[in-house]
Amino acid sequence: MTVTAREGWTDRSGPRIRFLDNAPAEPVGLPLLLSPGFTDHADEYLAVLEFFVPRRAVVVEVRGRGGSEAPDDGYSAAAHAEDLRAVVDEAGFDRFHLMTFSRGTTWGLDLALGDPDRVATVSIGDYPPGEIALDEQRADDIMTSRFRGRPMPDRIPSHVPAAVFRSSHDRDLTDVLAATAIPVLIATGTEAGCLLDVAALAEYETRIPGSETVVIAGAAHDLFRPDRLAYPRAVADFITRRAPGR
Repeated sequence: MTVTAREGWTDRSGPRIRFLDNAPAEPVGLPLLLSPGFTDHADEYLAVLEFFVPRRAVVVEVRGRGGSEAPDDGYSAAAHAEDLRAVVDEAGFDRFHLMTFSRGTTWGLDLALGDPDRVATVSIGDYPPGEIALDEQRADDIMTSRFRGRPMPDRIPSHVPAAVFRSSHDRDLTDVLAATAIPVLIATGTEAGCLLDVAALAEYETRIPGSETVVIAGAAHDLFRPDRLAYPRAVADFITRRAPGR
C-alpha cells in the first residue's frame, strides 16, 4: 500500500506552517503527532506516515523549515511549540500520541506539558527530556555541515539556526514530565553520535516511573537510519502495550 500524504497549512501560530497528514480513510485509534528534528522536512517522513496507517499521523514543519514561512525572528522553543499546537488544532486532534526526534523533543514537550490531558503517550527520540542551550557562535558552523546527504543551506535558511541558538537555554523537564504520569518511551541507538547513552537511559527510567527505553541496533543519532522504520516500530509497539485501544 502506498500512501499519498495530504498537505495541510495553518497560520494559527502566526507564520504559515506546513504539515503532512497520512489521512487514512478509516482511522483507528488516537492520532499521532510527529515533531521531527532541527532541520527536518516533512517529506523525509513519508515512509513513517505510511507505516502508521490506519492510525492517523501528522508530521510538522515548524517555522523556518521546509515549506513553512521563515520570519526574521521569533524562534524560541515556546514559539515552535505554538506551531505544533496550531497544527494539532487545525487537524482537529482532541487527544493524541506524541512522537519526537532530536531537537523536536524540546518543543514537543513544551506542547505536551502545556496541556497534558490531551497527550496519551510520549515517545522521545535520542534527546534529553528538555532543552539544551546552544552557542550562537556555532550557528555559522552548522550552515557548513550536511545532514542526510544534503547541504545545510538546502535544508534551512541561515538566519534560523542563529535565532534558535540565541533564544535557547538549559531546561531539564524530566521531573515535570514524570509528574504528568503520561507513559514515556525514550529511544537511542548503539553507534557513535547518539546524545543518550545507557547510563542516561537508566537515569530516565529511575526519574520517570513506569517509563521504558529502547536501544536501536545500528542507529546513530539519526534513529531513522539505516532502518527508517525501526524507531516507528518501537513507538507503535509501545502504544499498543501502554495505551491499548488508543
